[in-house]
Amino acid sequence: MKELYLNFYNFKITLKCESEKIINLIKKDFHYFVVSEISESNLEIEALIKDSIEDVIPVGLISKKQNSRAITFQEGDLRYNFFYGKAVSVVNYKTSKVKVFSKTEGYLHELLYLVILSRQTKFHDINGLHKVHAFGITKYKNNLIGMMDSKGGKTTLFTYFIDQEGVDIISDDTPFIDFWGRVNPFPIRVGFELNSYSKERLIKYKDLAYHFDREEYDAKKLIDILEFQNKISENAKLNRNILFQGIRINEKESCSYKKISKLKMLRYLQKNMIVGVGLPMVLEYYLESSFQDKIRNIKILFSRIFAAVNLLLKSDCYEVYISFNPQKNYEKLNELLELYK
Repeated sequence: MKELYLNFYNFKITLKCESEKIINLIKKDFHYFVVSEISESNLEIEALIKDSIEDVIPVGLISKKQNSRAITFQEGDLRYNFFYGKAVSVVNYKTSKVKVFSKTEGYLHELLYLVILSRQTKFHDINGLHKVHAFGITKYKNNLIGMMDSKGGKTTLFTYFIDQEGVDIISDDTPFIDFWGRVNPFPIRVGFELNSYSKERLIKYKDLAYHFDREEYDAKKLIDILEFQNKISENAKLNRNILFQGIRINEKESCSYKKISKLKMLRYLQKNMIVGVGLPMVLEYYLESSFQDKIRNIKILFSRIFAAVNLLLKSDCYEVYISFNPQKNYEKLNELLELYK
């Protein structure tokens, strides 16, 4: 078994897998958090390619829940997630160990990515470090945090900024916000949806990109965040914040912005941070079955609310009306940043 060690702000993971390809893909996904060794793991994951997965789940178990992604069974401390003949994961919340069995390397990669992010998100939610579904960069000692709907062009805008001199990276998709509303970097791989908006950027980065097929969503092209030459914004928590919600308008060229109240911005944060639409919280891994976990989740909700309010207190808030021209959108947002130079 080959091993990979990850350390996400003191959430430490050991991944064991026979496939060197899978180890290398996960390393690219989370390169910034790869470490050479760890003393003790918060989570141990074992990943295997297995032609026959039907015998992994004990016969006779009654399903606890079912959705379009998986059927979940529970037996004591063990949770079995059956992904309709493609894969099975076995989660032991008591020992913090996960086994993932998949028939293909592609699906194994997808599940491992989701397991890692879901359990890491839960650990940090419990400890007062929460994610917001947005991109984030730093320029002129200002954090620009941009929330946009799914497929709204976050990654494309993000790459326009990180091509620029003097810009540091916070995150392509999920900056961390601590309990006191301070921004912390969470730099993982950059993921491009395969659509017309990302086409120009993908041509530029085609030699760096690797492919990612997804079962429930469209395929993506991915780039290791450390392939970019920009620094990671280590001092983001000390900076002023410019927080915006991107709103698509039916314009080919024109992009504009307006300042809004913190109360109005709270409605956007409710979706993108407090409820967490778009965050990597796969319920099969994020939610546990115990009463204690239900209490933890209530505490997490209140912690997210406090963190969101504290973020607002440290931020200037805007709505940005996004056109269908990424270059123009970037120029208008850069114009906004110049006001804070």
